[in-house]
Amino acid sequence: MNDKWDNIFGEVPVSFEERMRTTLASLEDKPKVRRLHVPMRSLIAAVLVVALLGVTALATNLFGLKSLIVADPYATPEARGDVIALQGLPESPEFKANAEWMDYLKTHSADQPRLLSASGAETPAGYELYSVESTESARALDGIVKKYGLTLHTSAEDFFSEKDLYKKLGEAPFITNCTAINGYVFEDGSFQADGTNVAGKCYEYQLARYVKGSFSEVTLNVGDAEGYDEWIYTTASGADVQLSMGPDRCVLLADLPDSFIAVNLLGGTSGNSIFMPEPVTKADLEAFADFFDFSSLD
Repeated sequence: MNDKWDNIFGEVPVSFEERMRTTLASLEDKPKVRRLHVPMRSLIAAVLVVALLGVTALATNLFGLKSLIVADPYATPEARGDVIALQGLPESPEFKANAEWMDYLKTHSADQPRLLSASGAETPAGYELYSVESTESARALDGIVKKYGLTLHTSAEDFFSEKDLYKKLGEAPFITNCTAINGYVFEDGSFQADGTNVAGKCYEYQLARYVKGSFSEVTLNVGDAEGYDEWIYTTASGADVQLSMGPDRCVLLADLPDSFIAVNLLGGTSGNSIFMPEPVTKADLEAFADFFDFSSLD
């Protein structure tokens, strides 16, 4: 897979990608950093289509992609669209911290990567996994993290197979019909991955787990956040998942007691010319959601 979680799921500054490679290089001999593109890193309906399959906290609270929109510090004329944070519900400290950090970067740091690269400035030690370009931005990030009672990631390690992922997490298998997966795991068990599942059709996707209490700055460009059909689906494993189905991608979100799960399916109702040319139906999306035992990802 070549697509990335841009900002995540948008465009990521080159300097940040390079820092990720450098940091991971100190942990692995041959790291292959893959930020969740979401093409790292599009809802048209005027009325949300809600299928309530069970009365649960999530099932009665369809928050929708629109409620997760944050500022995009790296927007360009070529890369437009709504950018969402993927770390938690709109009221969670993880989401609020991400939104505040994106606002800061948009206001103060949009041009710093190019300027600091030209001047030879280095990222302050301890902030290599974040878009921190100066001591000023490091202090700003520290203030946001402290405000919301979160901690920063300290390390990341690559994995190159499903077996390797389970080993690093110390978890039992939680994906079925997986034919390939790779990505990186953080010190607290948070991870981001590019995966492929085959069952009836080929599903290309990006899977991320964000452990609550840690700060992550990953975002995803979803295009028009009002152009998705959205509903709550109860998976075969009993988890309530918000499904958002758009023209060229679908987004699955699950709020668990100790973590928040985000899946970016690289295909939608109009197909995706690069990853999943065939259109995705509602039945396809629900079948895809059943591939994951979300309760084991908590």
